[in-house]
Amino acid sequence: MTHPYAREDYASSLAHIGAPFPVPEWNGHVLVRATPCGTRQDAIGPYPLSVLAADADVAGGLARLKAAGLVSVVLVLDERLRPAMSALEAASVTVRRFKSHYVYDRSLGPLAYSKHHRYELRRALARTSVSEIRLADHLPAWENLYGQLVSRHELGGLHTFSPAHHEVLTQLDCVRTFGAFVEDRLVSAHLFVTHGGHAMSHLAASAPEGYQTGAAYAVNDLAAAELTDCGLINFGGGAGVDDDPTDGLVRFKKGFSNKVEPAYLCTAVLDDDAYRALSAGRGDSGFFPAYRGPRQLERSDEHPG
Repeated sequence: MTHPYAREDYASSLAHIGAPFPVPEWNGHVLVRATPCGTRQDAIGPYPLSVLAADADVAGGLARLKAAGLVSVVLVLDERLRPAMSALEAASVTVRRFKSHYVYDRSLGPLAYSKHHRYELRRALARTSVSEIRLADHLPAWENLYGQLVSRHELGGLHTFSPAHHEVLTQLDCVRTFGAFVEDRLVSAHLFVTHGGHAMSHLAASAPEGYQTGAAYAVNDLAAAELTDCGLINFGGGAGVDDDPTDGLVRFKKGFSNKVEPAYLCTAVLDDDAYRALSAGRGDSGFFPAYRGPRQLERSDEHPG
């Protein structure tokens, strides 16, 4: 069975990122988008990560993208759903550590909450009721929750999912949703995508009332208890692209995990000449592709007046 993140209907729901482009060698899709200059295109994997089988023809997929005239491709892979590092490197894919994912691995034993998480969980359970819900039955409430999250944190880019994305999620049997209620109001919800005994945190959001009641603690606790067909639950990483141990979201997710696993940023330049031309004037910020990173200041701009 194809992983949900590799399906065409899922890729099509991410039209705000790019247009779906099938890569049979990877049994999945990438998203094609215009480069900043608007005359060429490049590719990015679907949110939140790409899924490549262990025996995927990495080089063959890159050759297909190159033949389509794409300048570069960037994918996020996790520790479980990817080919061996040697296969990626043999195909001239550059791999670097991206960020940490906080994982609950049932084979390591039950979760042992910290004193802080035990307190917050008791408080949340006293103030909310939690249950597994059908996303389709609560879609407007969920979209409202997620819209509040976008506004609160001024999210943009790939995080600005269209209604079509949320609608597709309601049609996927592998999506399981856990919610917290105050009276009949949905104040917090967490969506997981499950496949092959693994569960991946997809999206989560809370209303102000959810934050006040600590509802997300009760939601995650219920998910960990109910996703019994999943030996591994990946709660994802912190905000941004770097690991920050002081980040509140990291501390929250870490409390529901018993293992830390890396995610990887996998990149390839498909057209060297075009890549260099597009990247001219850009500093080496470590961003890939460089032509989407910050533009290097001219000397006259560095010392105005």
